[in-house]
Amino acid sequence: MVGAVGRERGGEEATFLHMSMLAAGLTSVLVFSAARGARPGFPPPLDSARNLAFVGAGLGAVAILSARGLDWYYATSGLISVALFLMITWSLVRLSLGLYFASGTLGQVVGSLVMEQAGAFGAPQHEITVFRAIAVVLIAAGVVVVRTGK
Repeated sequence: MVGAVGRERGGEEATFLHMSMLAAGLTSVLVFSAARGARPGFPPPLDSARNLAFVGAGLGAVAILSARGLDWYYATSGLISVALFLMITWSLVRLSLGLYFASGTLGQVVGSLVMEQAGAFGAPQHEITVFRAIAVVLIAAGVVVVRTGK
């Protein structure tokens, strides 16, 4: 999605939209966490959910303004990154670094093959060939080896 915005607006603008929505989304996660009783570990004035909510609302407004004229779903690329960052944090705490990178690589390869097959976000279409499928199987085998050590 960032690439599609970059083709239309330029790389810097695409990055700005993505990062402002990412920051707004992460701030929302902190606000919800604080509402459940986990006080943010930031120094004042960012140590209260109310102040973080104002920051998040401002960042969200900036993202929405910068996304004007684009299809609405392009603004969600930053929110997808929020989920990725939360999964990364969760995974690195609970899994080994090797398993994290191996499984992440497998997910990226599979996801990119599917999106290329569909021509997602205006990208050129590429068929999933036998050789590409074999590559996915080899990467999956690597994940199993990293996980089991066998």
